[in-house]
Amino acid sequence: MAKSTKASGSQTELFSNDSDFLEADRRATSRQLRQDSIVAQHNDLIRARYEMSLLESRLFICLLGRIDRKDKDFLLCRIPVSELYPDEKVGGKAYAQVREAVIRLASRVIHVESIDENGRREIVSNPLMATCRYKEGSGYLIAQFNNFVKPYLLELQGNFTVAEIQTLLGFRSFYSYRLYWLLKSAAFHHETIKLELSSLKKTLNLEQRYQNFADFKRFVLDIAKHELSITDMAFDYKQLKDGRAVTALSFHLLRPAVVTQDDIKLPEGTQQTLTEIGLSLKSLSDIKLRFQQGGLPEDYLRFVIHYYQEAKKKGRLKSLAGAIYKALMTDQLRQEFQLWQANQPTYHAPKATHKTAKVEMIPLDVLREQFESLSTKGLAEYDTFEAYLDWMLSQAMYDMDVIDGKEVLVYTEPATDAPKA
Repeated sequence: MAKSTKASGSQTELFSNDSDFLEADRRATSRQLRQDSIVAQHNDLIRARYEMSLLESRLFICLLGRIDRKDKDFLLCRIPVSELYPDEKVGGKAYAQVREAVIRLASRVIHVESIDENGRREIVSNPLMATCRYKEGSGYLIAQFNNFVKPYLLELQGNFTVAEIQTLLGFRSFYSYRLYWLLKSAAFHHETIKLELSSLKKTLNLEQRYQNFADFKRFVLDIAKHELSITDMAFDYKQLKDGRAVTALSFHLLRPAVVTQDDIKLPEGTQQTLTEIGLSLKSLSDIKLRFQQGGLPEDYLRFVIHYYQEAKKKGRLKSLAGAIYKALMTDQLRQEFQLWQANQPTYHAPKATHKTAKVEMIPLDVLREQFESLSTKGLAEYDTFEAYLDWMLSQAMYDMDVIDGKEVLVYTEPATDAPKA
């Protein structure tokens, strides 16, 4: 019998027994994410005070994305675990993370502050979720919003903000996610948005953290600035001070121009490859814009395409297009790319005399040590040394041999004309 836990003031059940889960599963809808990829929130909820982990915010987005504009009540929805990891393989570690996210989300309280018709401030605090269930091995969660948030999510008539699901799921920081919504909710009327530092930290539930502004800048503002730089809410900001203390921030929206498909050309062959892989026109436009702005070197572009094509062949990837788009737009593989560049074999063959090709012998045990060093750092491109070796041997310039009883990898440089005497 699995555990069942209830959060105060809600019917949130974290781990239910088989009969309870099956009953909830029977009642749950299999509604998919909105086809138009747009979600909406009332601005009071956007400005509400709460915190979540990144995984919790993705669950929130996936549930939000199942709301239909005609809904009058919240539905009990099934959400595949794989949806919370749009560009990653779901494994044992992911399910452990989901378990923790469900537990934390059950206790999340949203503090919404509003002003009534008489101009008096009102603050309401209630749990976000009515029900959030997960059964190990099921492959999905069953979740439903608390009725408390109905005025902020259902039948919205005004004072709300919309955003694209793909943009929201692309963030790797919860604070980027919050700042995106906050700026977007004010962007309709303003190009420059002033936020009091104390108010912003209160909204982000960071009143007791990052007391040193340098830490807040490093771990919140600068990360959000980097992540939002490829969205419609790209911004610069200035610190506003009272004496030496930072008291407010002025955000200036950069409003990146929309580009058409024909404005920019990607390196030869890459655009056709990306199209064949299945990237949408919008995703292709985003990549082109980043390439034009100098944030996407050609070598990195080609590396990412090859990296994930190989991962797809080995069954380690579900969405090839999604993984490539995310890595190109967020520098997700930048460290792997730099390490790959640094660890490319450098061959110093003797000067050619009568030979027309340069040959280098790499002892297999040396090659294995190099791979294991990368693997321990989590930077190896392949799961096993054998898989890595298979990939190298698939290249025309590599072969295997045995020299003095030891296995070696033989690299043969393409033949060139012998130098003249």
